[in-house]
Amino acid sequence: MLMDISELPRVALDRMNRVHEEEIKILNKLYQSIVEGADIEEIDRNFREFLEDVVNHFTSEQKMMEEFNFFAFPMHKGEHDIVLGQLENLKKNWEKEKNPELIKAFVENEFLPWLMNHIQTMDAVTAHFLSHFIRD
Repeated sequence: MLMDISELPRVALDRMNRVHEEEIKILNKLYQSIVEGADIEEIDRNFREFLEDVVNHFTSEQKMMEEFNFFAFPMHKGEHDIVLGQLENLKKNWEKEKNPELIKAFVENEFLPWLMNHIQTMDAVTAHFLSHFIRD
């Protein structure tokens, strides 16, 4: 396991917390398939599921921010765009090399530290703002 869900920072909007929890579950499944030496097809399926989840995660947040005219939308979206670019590069490298260590290193050293920081900063502010408009 890469991370226990209980270690995730919480924000003021439950729907965002649920999305983060689901993302960690998917990320843990991908990570486990790599460290346990699963076949390339299984790792590929898990990687594609992770990529799709990240895109859906970012898209849903961005829709809420746009709908309620969140003041820091461009900055928040900019962080998402940077990570999406990194994931696109990782996907291209994965398709060429099929080297699970590339994915493992990225999620350990880049994605997870970024996600934790992003939740504690950008998402915390965003969720606080949106909690004035959204009840869930």
